[in-house]
Amino acid sequence: MPQRNSSTLNIRNPIEVEMQKSKQRALSRDSVKLAQLTSQFIAVSDQLSQFRELYLRQRAEMENYAKARDREMEQLKKNAGRDIIKNILPILDTMDSALSNSKDYSVISPIREQLMKLLSVYGLSEIPGKGKKFDPYLHEVIAVTQSEEDGIIVEEVQKGYKLNNEVIRTSKVIVGKR
Repeated sequence: MPQRNSSTLNIRNPIEVEMQKSKQRALSRDSVKLAQLTSQFIAVSDQLSQFRELYLRQRAEMENYAKARDREMEQLKKNAGRDIIKNILPILDTMDSALSNSKDYSVISPIREQLMKLLSVYGLSEIPGKGKKFDPYLHEVIAVTQSEEDGIIVEEVQKGYKLNNEVIRTSKVIVGKR
């Protein structure tokens, strides 16, 4: 029997036709599966990005919280003795009054200096007064008197104090005015 060329007769081998159809079905199934896997990958990738952003935000919030807590604890440590120091201020006032009314400074002055040195370790400092320019944040005017210079403190009636650079009591002063 003569051999026929299938391409010249346009007749295909049925097995070859079935193989082509099988390949196309497999390609179709694979492309559907690929499309499903691609959409799943995109969904999981988006979800991963959202979780990453959420993680980064939560981490930043925790770091900010830790910093705020540390600042608050530092502030509490600085001002832990605030009430005690405020209660000691009248004792300093009494010593200042005794110094201004006494002729013998040798007894009270060293005690006051020692007490101020001790309190300065905890952050207490005096607000400068006499001869300085009036500052409404540091001084409280109780009287005005005539003076050569305007706005200069002529006399300090009661000393003011700062605790860790925060005013805990303003100075009561008499200010000069032209």
